[in-house]
Amino acid sequence: MLLTPLRLGHRVCRGVLRVGREGRPARAMAEQSHDPASRNQAGPLDSAVTAGIIIIGDEILKGHTQDTNSFFMCRKLRSLGVQVARISVVPDDVETIAAEVSAFADRFTYVLTSGGIGPTHDDVTFEAVAQAFGEKVSPHPEMVSLVQRFFGKTDAACPEMKLARVPTSSRLNYGTDKRTGLPSQYPLVSVRNVYVFPGIPGLLERALEGLEHLFRNEKAHFYSCQLYVNADETLLAPVLERANTRFRRHTSLGSYPDWLSNYYRVKLSLDAQSETHLAQARAFLLKNLPQGVVVPVVPDPVSRAAREVYALAEAGSPLGQKVAAALQIIEAALGKYSLAQLCLGFNGGKDCTALLH
Repeated sequence: MLLTPLRLGHRVCRGVLRVGREGRPARAMAEQSHDPASRNQAGPLDSAVTAGIIIIGDEILKGHTQDTNSFFMCRKLRSLGVQVARISVVPDDVETIAAEVSAFADRFTYVLTSGGIGPTHDDVTFEAVAQAFGEKVSPHPEMVSLVQRFFGKTDAACPEMKLARVPTSSRLNYGTDKRTGLPSQYPLVSVRNVYVFPGIPGLLERALEGLEHLFRNEKAHFYSCQLYVNADETLLAPVLERANTRFRRHTSLGSYPDWLSNYYRVKLSLDAQSETHLAQARAFLLKNLPQGVVVPVVPDPVSRAAREVYALAEAGSPLGQKVAAALQIIEAALGKYSLAQLCLGFNGGKDCTALLH
């Protein structure tokens, strides 16, 4: 079915609830075993679970490759109740990586690295993580077997076997492949509270999806709301200052100009760990912003367009009947001709659709 984005107007204010595992300060966590039983025996736990992300690679710093991994990890960790507190990009240098890993491990509940795992000279993440904790790298028997099985290589000096040389206290974490529901065949290496992810986006995303239970924080409830304002930031600044002063203990407020939108000039983003706090801050803004500047916007109309169009067609209203008749024509054409033989033009008007053969 060929459907185009519709201009659907209505305010978006979403409450996103995610639950997950309890957390605690990174140093205490780093000094204890990763055995779940030992975690349950720990002392009082902090509800704030934080993460630091270290993106490793000269290619990122040189502008040869665009980093998408940190974006994915931030969104995923937030959905699991983990607050990302810092992102760092470092070169393929053992000393630099080790220093950053050591600093992050002391400061955050979890440290996630991305990149620097492989068979070549610039893949030094395992060595750097080992150095950060005063360890050496050595062949892990299980990893050696996996390399032999995956690559069919048995020579200890072959490049592939570099993947099996990991820090001595490494833990192997097997997740679940979300596509098949089966256990993953290759593990993610972790050392204390540091998790070493691959740099290839597809592999990283699959690994984090399959191991989300390691990071889930059951005490964090994240709620968010967006308001779209058709006015310049300078006009909004006094109200935003008052709102921030009043609610910043419990609610963060962000202001993001948009020079390209036809509908609004500024997106206001509210984030809180309480629906009540979020609602109070939102109500304050709606009451105190200049009248008429908050506009209805659907940020992603494409994902909901088909559902909205067919719901309108089934509504039975005069407009819905016209939409239903148009859909019948389109469906009949699609049943008779191939996509290569059809061109559908839609300019945004409810009665301005042209179907050409």
